[in-house]
Amino acid sequence: MDENNKTWDFDNWADRYDEDIRNDQEYYARYDEILDMVVKVANITSQKKVLDIGTGTGNLARRFLACGAIVVGLDRSEKMLAVARKKIGNDPRVEFYCVPDAFLHIPYPDNSFDVVASTYAFHHIPHHAKSSAIREMLRVLKPGGILVLGDLMFKDEEAEKNALNQYEWLEEEYFERIDELRTIFKELGIKLNAQQFTPVAWVVWADKEKVRIS
Repeated sequence: MDENNKTWDFDNWADRYDEDIRNDQEYYARYDEILDMVVKVANITSQKKVLDIGTGTGNLARRFLACGAIVVGLDRSEKMLAVARKKIGNDPRVEFYCVPDAFLHIPYPDNSFDVVASTYAFHHIPHHAKSSAIREMLRVLKPGGILVLGDLMFKDEEAEKNALNQYEWLEEEYFERIDELRTIFKELGIKLNAQQFTPVAWVVWADKEKVRIS
């Protein structure tokens, strides 16, 4: 990451990404459990259509496919997607596309997906754009669909300060606070659910049943 403008070089990380995850018991602590929880919350049944934003090397996409879903994976790194394609093979139920700004400009019509999911990617969105990103994800979600995110987050400002002081490996990125997310979703008329997995890792989710996105 370039500390001056917070850009990430995912192409050069693609070949070692999965190995780094396996070896990292801090940033990626309980990684598999978090991805499994995302899939559980999504309540996948056969033929449900899932959008996986920041799909990377396809670890979450593979789990959705195993549940019978139809998956579209978006990522800004073509090399990450190449690893995902090689890993998954020629499964006709999945499509991967390189999109430079997938959270804020999703190239699909309104109400296209039963589930919109993302893991370890939402923190790349600057704070001022997070509300817009949530609205864009909800835009492509069908009524009654599920939006679910798994990422490093903080309960509130105090928890953020404590974590940044306590964990030397925790970089100051655009990590979200749960209380701020709740405010965004409350403005849309929807309850946000949250489950904590580590001192800094959470899964949050909401359904679109009563969302106002206009």
